[in-house]
Amino acid sequence: MVLLNPDKPIFSSNNPPVHEIVHAQTAAMGKELTAEQFKQAYERIRNLYDLKERIFTEEIEAIADEILLQPEIGWDLVSLKITIGPNVLPGATIVLTSPDGQRVTSQAAGFSSTDAICSAIAEATDIRIFLKDFEFYTISSGLKSLGRAMMTTEYHNRQVRTTACSVDMLEATAKAYLIAINIVLDKINQQLE
Repeated sequence: MVLLNPDKPIFSSNNPPVHEIVHAQTAAMGKELTAEQFKQAYERIRNLYDLKERIFTEEIEAIADEILLQPEIGWDLVSLKITIGPNVLPGATIVLTSPDGQRVTSQAAGFSSTDAICSAIAEATDIRIFLKDFEFYTISSGLKSLGRAMMTTEYHNRQVRTTACSVDMLEATAKAYLIAINIVLDKINQQLE
């Protein structure tokens, strides 16, 4: 993704995030956030600002897109630990909070760190979805750039497309896969009602 105005961040060291501007930006993008979703978006934008002090419109959009995709009830990522290296089978240890508030820890190995992450999440949630397509790119430049993971997963011959963002590629991957799990769980729950 190429920034439309790389020399004109919305927020910078002299201009920190304020509610009114974040609200105006999300509204201008056509992102209709509830009060709770806006609170989450603003908190994430503030945290990103504390990390890098330059926030661009495209980063606000990526955060809003992720929040809008997430069902109200679902699994939440608490922590992620990855083991990789030469001659080492990639492994992931993941800690999640279940929809009923329980902490669940799971470990898995895979052919890659992405495979290990997805396997650990599937093990913890007991929902198996298949990763069909995966893409990651950074939104701005630099080591502290917000990155966006976009993936297509499949559950019982139905595709689920998700996106998540983080300054860490592996965290964004875990979040995107977990959002897909939550969307599947939400659809299952709707069918049971």
